[in-house]
Amino acid sequence: ADQFCVQVQDFFGQRVVIPRNGNVNLAQNFVEQMAGDTALMNTRSRAIVQRQFTRVRDMQLKAEESYRAKIKGLEDSLQDTQRKLNDLQRNKEKGQRFVLSPEQQKELENFRKQEANVKVELKLLRRDLRQEVESMENRLKWMNIAGMPFLVTIGGIGLAVFKRKRTAAR
Repeated sequence: ADQFCVQVQDFFGQRVVIPRNGNVNLAQNFVEQMAGDTALMNTRSRAIVQRQFTRVRDMQLKAEESYRAKIKGLEDSLQDTQRKLNDLQRNKEKGQRFVLSPEQQKELENFRKQEANVKVELKLLRRDLRQEVESMENRLKWMNIAGMPFLVTIGGIGLAVFKRKRTAAR
């Protein structure tokens, strides 16, 4: 056993081999790839490696944090309006169960308009938050898709120009 790739431990009289890193898998994959035998590669299970995108998550949390206070304020306003509507409905006299005074009708209409406006504002705010997060994700994707090849190309051109000047100076 290679001491750099695996660690051998004695576990109740049995030798147990514990991999230290992925070098054995790398060598196995390399040999299988060079041999051209994809059947063996497809049958072997591979562990799913999930890389944490902590920067992306932090950026999303920051965007959500900027909207959270506004959303909370609108939700509180909506609950307050709904509570006032319920109080108005409950405070009717027994004889006026289905009939409202003109002042009560006007107040009820105002509360309903206010409730509708708050719901619209809340919907727009959530849409803006979603669009901001999506635009951030798209910007990051484009930086990875186009930005890195662009930087590699610029680096290659710079290296070629540097070598050409160096050989021309001789």
